[in-house]
Amino acid sequence: MPETLTTDAPNTVIIDQGLLYVRNPLGEVVAVDASDNEIMKKTKRGWQPLWEYGQFGSSAYYMDHPYEPLFQAGGAKELAVEQVISMGYHLRPPLVPTCGQHVGQSKDHLAHIGTFSGRNVRERGCWNGAATAEFPQLVGAAVPDAPAECEYCGRDDFATDQALKQHQSVMHDDRRRQVELADGIVDGLRRTGQLQGGSSAADIAAAVVIALRSLETPPKRRKSDVLPGPEDDD
Repeated sequence: MPETLTTDAPNTVIIDQGLLYVRNPLGEVVAVDASDNEIMKKTKRGWQPLWEYGQFGSSAYYMDHPYEPLFQAGGAKELAVEQVISMGYHLRPPLVPTCGQHVGQSKDHLAHIGTFSGRNVRERGCWNGAATAEFPQLVGAAVPDAPAECEYCGRDDFATDQALKQHQSVMHDDRRRQVELADGIVDGLRRTGQLQGGSSAADIAAAVVIALRSLETPPKRRKSDVLPGPEDDD
């Protein structure tokens, strides 16, 4: 039976499960297969196993909470500043459960129970007395401001500007293209002098109508543009 993971004595953690935290040559902390062969290969390539924080199992929950076991064992300090920022933890540090158990560690703990906002200890369950993870490595570091909210859906929980742009390019690609097309039309109308008024919807609509009419009406030909016929040669 594996020992319960605690934040009081991370060096005594012995969790016989399949994943282990390691620091790769770039300085990032990631979870990898904890088998002896895999760890040996990575160690030879310069990866540093973080044995003191124990092992944990792979599950869908940890796809969304990849560093919770590390934080439970007091290892938030292990993440590089750049990694903390890329995960958005500098803006919204995750809440660390206080149950001392991993999700799926046993059949009696297949998921954390309770909510942080519960009215009593029972309702709070695994989150009773929980606090957010602390990152001492951020002290004195240059931390960027929070990105602006998405102009299309108002979402404001992005970690970086790059994450915001990626969200817009994937989730709002059609809307973004429509906006870019509209901006291009307005810019073209301004450059051709067809939009001389303001930038209200009415002004733009009127300019578009004029531009479309000019395209539908064939230009008047000058006499010099008319080619002479056979009779004209005589």
